[in-house]
Order: sequence, then structure tokens, then C-alpha cells
Amino acid sequence: MADDTEKLRARQAQQYAAVANKPTSLADSLATLQAGIATSKETVKAKNIEIPTIKFEMAANDGDVAGMTAAAKEIAKASGYGPFQTKTFVETIVKQNTPAPVVTSANATTFNPYTSVTTVTPIVTSTPVVTATPTGLDANTLALIQSLQAQITSLTANTNQAAINKAAADAAAKQERAENAITVLTDRFKRYGLASLIPKIKELAIGGATESTITLQLQETQEYRQRFSANQDRINKGLSVLDPGDYLRLEDRYRQIIRAYGLKDFDNDNYVTQFISNDVSPEELSSRVVTAVQRVRNADPAITKTLRDYYGIGTTDLVAYVLDPNQQFQKIERQVAAAEIGTAARKQGLEAGVNVAEQLAAQGITQAEAQRGYSTIADILPTTTKLSQIYTGVLDQYDQAEAEQEVFNSLASAQRKRRNLIGREIAEFGGASGLSKTALDRQTGGQY
Repeated sequence: MADDTEKLRARQAQQYAAVANKPTSLADSLATLQAGIATSKETVKAKNIEIPTIKFEMAANDGDVAGMTAAAKEIAKASGYGPFQTKTFVETIVKQNTPAPVVTSANATTFNPYTSVTTVTPIVTSTPVVTATPTGLDANTLALIQSLQAQITSLTANTNQAAINKAAADAAAKQERAENAITVLTDRFKRYGLASLIPKIKELAIGGATESTITLQLQETQEYRQRFSANQDRINKGLSVLDPGDYLRLEDRYRQIIRAYGLKDFDNDNYVTQFISNDVSPEELSSRVVTAVQRVRNADPAITKTLRDYYGIGTTDLVAYVLDPNQQFQKIERQVAAAEIGTAARKQGLEAGVNVAEQLAAQGITQAEAQRGYSTIADILPTTTKLSQIYTGVLDQYDQAEAEQEVFNSLASAQRKRRNLIGREIAEFGGASGLSKTALDRQTGGQY
């Protein structure tokens, strides 16, 4: 009986143990499953948080507050925060990563020996990132915030260093541009004769003005306008403005021409400016100088006297008159030629009026031709004048004017008058006329 009782107890114990072991195994399986689900959820959650975290870092790097706010809200949503936690999280993390720039003066200084200027380059630093974290958050959220804070701190430091490097590079580039502008413009304006503007060049260049801007500003100065004053006269006359290079080249060419003929009295800024103002070409100036020197200053004094008699030009200012750009050169040439013709007539005892001399000059009669022509006229005129007096009222008169028309213009009517006088003389006296074989034959080629 006792054995049976023991056996029964043993079987019951086995049954109880089997029953007890079954629920224990199920509980373990359930716990394992729950742990796996939790891990999967954390993995998904981490992935969902990763993308807005990157967005936040980029926005923080650019200083984009709106971008940081939007990204922080996405992080909070992915983290499963409620409205209060989301608000606290967003405000905290955005505030911590919005540094206020601080400019300090204890920075690097650069001394420029060329401009004698010391440049202070301010270094921009950022307000240190606050590392405090909001309370009431779970450990995972706090860890995430701390990780973000570490990353943002690193980005901020890199950004600040990049800003410092860029500021230094910009300052160096600005200084180099200023030095180049000063070198180029100083040399240029010295050649313009405007060394007085060099301090202004340095001031504008150090202030950051470009070479073209400096040039434009200097053109507005009184010194520049005075130096290139002929340009304003050209504008008033409807002529084009010369750039400084062309202006200087013209000045040099004018002076070379004037000096080549020894006209020292005219080698000055006043005359050079007048030539530019009146758009006198170097070729025209050369012609004027040749006329002034060879046909006026070095001419026969008789020509100088005729010029004075004809036009009232004094001996002392004849060269100035010829070089005066306000006087048309064609008129001057005609007047000089007329004086040469008038002088040729005077040397033959004749007097050619201004109008006749200018008319002959306009026809292109040269001084040599005038000398030959008036020599012929002087040869024939006494006889023709005498015959004209004899046959007054019978035949047309033949005087100096008729002789000038015949000799210089081969005028047929003048030739007929002379032939009629000769023919009448031959008919009256039955012999050869004193005009039948004269120098006029040689002058006109026997055309009568």
C-alpha cells in the first residue's frame, strides 16, 4: 500500500512538472518575440530619424533657422514625441545651433610697405553651442540629441574656420588688386603729367575701387580736366573726344614738327592745345610750318612788305599768323601766294591789286610763273599803252588788265585787241610793229 501511494505521488509530480514546464517555455518565447519586435522598431525609428538629422546638419551649416526648425520637427515626429516634448525639443536644439557672430579686434594685422597702411582683419567667432538638454526625455532621445549636438559643434567649428580662411584670402586678394592698380595708374598718370593725383589713386585703391573706377573718378578732377582741356573745346565744336593715349601722341607729333624747324616760340602748351582743339592734323601743321618758315620767315623782305600792305599783317607776327589754327590754312596759303605774285609784279615796276593777285593765286599761278608773266607784261605794256592812246576812240584799249588776261589766261579778246593795235600800226606806217616779235611771242607761243 505504501509503495502504491509513493508511485501515485511520483506520477502526480511528473504531471505537475510537465504542466509547469509548458507555460515557462511559452513565456520565454513571447519575451524573445517582444524583444525582437522592439529591436525592429528601434531600427526603423533610427532610420526615420537619420534623414531629418542630415537635413538638420545641412541647415545648421548654412545658418538656415527655418530649415533647422523643419528638420527638428521631423526628428521629433520620428522619435514619437508628444506636442509638448516636440515643442521643447525643437526650441532647444534650434536655439543651441543658432550662434551669434562676435567680431573681435584682437586679430591678425597686416602691414603693407607699399601703401604704408596697416590692415586689421577681424576674426569672426561663434557663440559656444549650449550643451544643455531638455529634461523629461527618454535615454535614447537624450543620446540622439547629444549626438546631434556633437556633430553640429564640429560643423560649426569647420564653418567658422572656413569663414576665417575666406576672410583672409579676400583681404589678401583685395590688397593685391589695390597694389596692382596703384602701380599701373601711378605710372600712367605720371606720363600724363598728373603726378599730383597719385595720393588720390592710393586712397581710392585702398578703399577697394577698381582700376577703371579710379580712372573714371580721376577724370572728374580739376587737374585732369585742365591737363586735357582741349577735349572740352572739341566737345563744344562737335568733335570727338580723344582718349589720353591719342591726345599724348598728337602732342608729341606736334612738338616734333615745331622743333624740326626751330620754332621755339611755338613749342608750348598753348599752341599745342590750340592745334588739338581745332583738330589740326600733323600733316596740316607740317604744311603750315613749311609755309611759315620757307615762304614767310625766310622769304624775300619784299614779300613780307607786300603781305603787310595787302593784309595789314605785321612782320613780327607773320609766323604766328600762319600757325594760328583759328585761321583757315587755305586762306593763308592763298594770301601768301597773292603776296608772292604781287611782289613779282612790283619788281617789274607794276602794281597788281589784291583782288587780281588773289585771283591768280586761286588759279594756281606760282611765284616763278608770276615772275615770268609780269616780265613779259612789263616788256609789251609800254608800247601797247602808247598805241592805245594814239587810237583812243578808234580801237579798244589794251592796258595792264588786258595784258594780265592774255598772259596768264590766254584770253582771246585780249589777244584780238593787241593784234588790232599792231595791225593798225603796220597799216599806218607800212613797217613792222614794235610788238610783232616781242617776248609776248615767247610767252604765248605766237598765238596772235
